[in-house]
Amino acid sequence: MKIISKRMIALLTFTQVFLACSTPRAPKTESMDMNIIPKPQQMLEQKGEFVFAQTTTVWISDEIVSKSFFMDYLKSLIPDLNVGSQGKADIELDLIQDVKLPEEGYQLHVNNQGIRIVAQDDPGLFYGIQTLRQLLPPEVEQGMNALIGHKIQAVAIVDYPRFGWRGMHLDVSRHFFPLDFVKRYIDMIALHKMNVFHWHLSDDNGWRLEIKRYPKLTEICAWRVDREHEDWRKWSPIEAGEKSTYGGFYSQEEVREVIEYAASRQITVIPEIEMPGHSSEIFAAYPELSCRGETLHVRPGSYWPNEDIFCAGNDSVFVFLENILDEVVDLFPAKYIHIGGDEARKTYWKTCEKCQDRIKAEGLADEDELQSWFVQKMEKYINSKGKNLIGWDEILEGGLAPEATVMSWRGFKGGVAAAKAGHDVVMTPTSHVYFDYYQGDPKTEPQAIGGYTPLKKVYSYEPIPEELSAEEAKYVLGSQANLWTEFVKTTSHAEYMVLPRMTALSEVLWSAKDHRDWPDFQKRLQGLLPRFKALGWNYSPGTFLVDILPGRPLKMDEVEVQLISEQVQYAIRYTLDGSDPDGSSPEYSGKLLLRQDAKVRAGIFDGPTSMGRIAERDFSFHKALGSTAAYDSKYHMRYTGGGDKGLVDGILGSDNSKDGTWQGFEGNDLEITLDLGESKEIFRVEMNFLQSTKAWIFMPEYLEVSFSPDSESWSVIQRVDNEVSDKSEEVTINRLTADFPTQSTRYIRVLAKNHGVCPDWHPAAGAKSWIFCDEVMVR
Repeated sequence: MKIISKRMIALLTFTQVFLACSTPRAPKTESMDMNIIPKPQQMLEQKGEFVFAQTTTVWISDEIVSKSFFMDYLKSLIPDLNVGSQGKADIELDLIQDVKLPEEGYQLHVNNQGIRIVAQDDPGLFYGIQTLRQLLPPEVEQGMNALIGHKIQAVAIVDYPRFGWRGMHLDVSRHFFPLDFVKRYIDMIALHKMNVFHWHLSDDNGWRLEIKRYPKLTEICAWRVDREHEDWRKWSPIEAGEKSTYGGFYSQEEVREVIEYAASRQITVIPEIEMPGHSSEIFAAYPELSCRGETLHVRPGSYWPNEDIFCAGNDSVFVFLENILDEVVDLFPAKYIHIGGDEARKTYWKTCEKCQDRIKAEGLADEDELQSWFVQKMEKYINSKGKNLIGWDEILEGGLAPEATVMSWRGFKGGVAAAKAGHDVVMTPTSHVYFDYYQGDPKTEPQAIGGYTPLKKVYSYEPIPEELSAEEAKYVLGSQANLWTEFVKTTSHAEYMVLPRMTALSEVLWSAKDHRDWPDFQKRLQGLLPRFKALGWNYSPGTFLVDILPGRPLKMDEVEVQLISEQVQYAIRYTLDGSDPDGSSPEYSGKLLLRQDAKVRAGIFDGPTSMGRIAERDFSFHKALGSTAAYDSKYHMRYTGGGDKGLVDGILGSDNSKDGTWQGFEGNDLEITLDLGESKEIFRVEMNFLQSTKAWIFMPEYLEVSFSPDSESWSVIQRVDNEVSDKSEEVTINRLTADFPTQSTRYIRVLAKNHGVCPDWHPAAGAKSWIFCDEVMVR
């Protein structure tokens, strides 16, 4: 019979009452000892404290599967740890099946007698230990005995995760990372109570997994010529006879070591083997598996568009892939096998005789359905091995495999479609959780692939789209962040890119949605950063650039502006006339109202010293401010620019296409009708457009302005042709202005003509081109 101590009975009684009667509440953070991330679901601070003595004792239930590991893990934090007895030890870990907790949940109770952690499963106990770990001084991470006299405030915590999938991805193909770092990365995941490690093991730039049946994969496909000194996108041609010296791979023994290391920390390792695209590295050794049959070099840099892919009409391809999957399934105990499925340009499928024969033989409509057939064939094989297929959202194209799980990365649309169709989904949109994007000022940050995803944006992320009903939302398993490593060459840089954004994501995925509080998180984060430092983890200090946030017009003649910074310990100072702020400029106090045109410039200051680059944003007051806007063709869901009022909110965009103010139109014209509310005298209409041809964003061919007194009969007032060259690679903001004699009108229609597709000279010739606009200014 299991013996339960009186102290344990008291704990259970308390927590059961706490669960039944207390109202869920955000935990207090006034005590420096209670800076826990992710924020617990329920936390009640009490009177009293536990004080560590000269030695510490621990008792761990024999029923705990991970007892030995938990003991060693605690000893790494508490050097003078001795085994104690149940009911008398300072720290007790126990499994109790009748405690009403969700999976992975735990209860942690601290009083003057000791520390008790209770759960129904080993993951819950491990997460309870992670919470305890954050209540210990950071110095324990360095093996220092810093606990004598250390106090932990009495507290009762009931905690469990919101989502079951809480993951981090690591791309080891673009740049190879050693085994020790992979384990270090897993340690970071563990501290944050995350439970999935997505290991991206193959791509165009190198194969990273030993497959015994195909030794050339690691002898040839894992290595490329060294172009590390060159820009990723502009690598020089490979010379005849040049040796491939950059790369590496993981032996199957090393993979098993990683899996065991992760499993002890309650983390599942999910392998990704790309197919049918992002597979050109394989054709360095096995060219017969491609449509062209040409021996290719493993790319030492960017490869786009991704046209060299597996030949879907070649039966040998499937024998090859099934043989690889046999070894992958044997290595990885995870439920899922990730097959990629993204960005497969089907150029050669269209001209490949074998692929076209396959389309006819299978009764398929086109190459999209051929990819769907390919994915479904692989799914059947994976299912036959007792595993489930998961892939990027392109696997939706042509029809989704019956049991497949979708990883939605191109925004939320793919995830919404999959969930509505009854398929499981893992959300991982570029907009919030691509950690290869810049997190601070690009002018001062290490090089990144582009984009801008600062810490606050990650923290604002909500994995469940509003379009889903409560029933449909159940198909959202959770989310993960992805670290693609085109521009991440070192382990130190990798750490910098994920920390502390991983910290923000961990709270999004673990804690209750209504517990999220950005200022509170910022304060608690300051308590966690010293632990990162003690562990030797490199982390970003965050952006020192002020966010001048778009505000909604309060009135037609008044706009509220917010100045936000991740640096809570410093002041924000600003000017409104375009001059540089200094230590004597006004300090932002939480509210800034504008009533006339302004060029707001703001910076972070430590006394008189500027801490970073000065941010700038223009605000324009005009006669269409706050007017009603009707769109003939809606802006793209990824670039909403503030929604239907985004082009009449008075806020002008920066040269960053992802700053939240630009509306994007992919392949479509921008056509919008403004209702000014009453007839007004107008002599000018202006619009700002962004051009960034590398991102497929072009100036419109022309701007056309029409007036109507009743929104039914229209007269074209002016057409302005674009004169900006589309061959410039510079990112520019350009204004098209229509001037005309003063006229009265209530309704204004503006049409910005999209080119439709990228021009022939462009690397993405034929792909849909974009128009980006940020404001319609009516004078």
